[in-house]
Amino acid sequence: MKHPYEKMQRFQVLAMVIALVLAIVALAQQAFSWTVLAMFYALSLSFMFEALVEMQKRNTFNFISQILRGFLIAIFSTLLFF
Repeated sequence: MKHPYEKMQRFQVLAMVIALVLAIVALAQQAFSWTVLAMFYALSLSFMFEALVEMQKRNTFNFISQILRGFLIAIFSTLLFF
C-alpha cells in the first residue's frame, strides 16, 4: 500500500535534487547567473510541495510557515536578481 503523501514527497525531493544540481553548476561557473535564480526557484518549489503535504495532514501552522518560506524565497531572490 502506498503512502498517501508519497507523490508530493517525491516532488519535494526532486525539487531539492534539482536545486542541489543547479547550485553545483552555479558554483562551477563562479558567477551570479540565471542558474542561481533557478536554484532558488527550485528550493522555493520544494518548500511549497512540503506545504501541500502539511495541508493534507491538516497541520495548519506548518502549512502556513512552509508556504511563506517558499513565497519569500521566490520573491526576494527575484528582487535581488533584477
